[in-house]
Amino acid sequence: MIRRLPAIFVLAAAVAILVAACNGGSAAPALTDPKAIVTAAIKSTDAARSVHLDIAVDGTATIALPIGGGTGTPVNLTGTTASADIDLTKTAAKGTFSVPALLGFGGAVIAVDGKTYLKTTLTGPLYQRSAAGGGAVDPSHARGLIDNLGDLLLKPGVTLVKGADVACGPRQCYTATADLTATDLGTTGTGAIGGLPVDLTGATLKLTVRVERDLPNHLAGVTAVLSMPNGSALTVELAASKWDEPVSITAPPADQVKPTK
Repeated sequence: MIRRLPAIFVLAAAVAILVAACNGGSAAPALTDPKAIVTAAIKSTDAARSVHLDIAVDGTATIALPIGGGTGTPVNLTGTTASADIDLTKTAAKGTFSVPALLGFGGAVIAVDGKTYLKTTLTGPLYQRSAAGGGAVDPSHARGLIDNLGDLLLKPGVTLVKGADVACGPRQCYTATADLTATDLGTTGTGAIGGLPVDLTGATLKLTVRVERDLPNHLAGVTAVLSMPNGSALTVELAASKWDEPVSITAPPADQVKPTK
């Protein structure tokens, strides 16, 4: 028995070290200031290497469609989805999107090595290649989108309120909410939402940001509810996950790309 005690102590010490290693760096001082919560999410995004995004849309928006002279047309966007993996270090991304309300419109996009490859249900099975920034997505703007969200929520005159903590997957998240007017959004007319020209005249926007309580306080999600004077509303849910997990993004094979003329 005496000879076994050291082994038991060693085992106990090893377990303690493993527990400490698993918990080390995860606990963080509680944040009570909603501005500090948003700032923490911005800082973690600036330092991140990769992220996965999922977007789901529900409700109706007035969109200026190319057909019909570009006049505003109410479109039920319920069921619209998009997902993307983004390599923030290489400014590369790959994703898919679907807008069932627009005659089943959908497609896939890859942005890598200064090129954007896009295919849709309207253009056929082959990707069309264009210069980065000239296509449907520019991954170099990914960090900027979060920074812009932070600028909007932290700008003078905007009231940011801390809500109750919520579960976000296996973790707990802070919540911070703001109610914004068209003036806060910097527009009194048409603005782009998800690449679509949406009429924002008289609109109000309720933004709820979810930020992981554990360090490094990653952004977990955003809920945006756009309410219009006519009573219609559009809800956009964005979920962010797989922060800093390895992601491989490459250009599609040559036989999947439409030859350039």
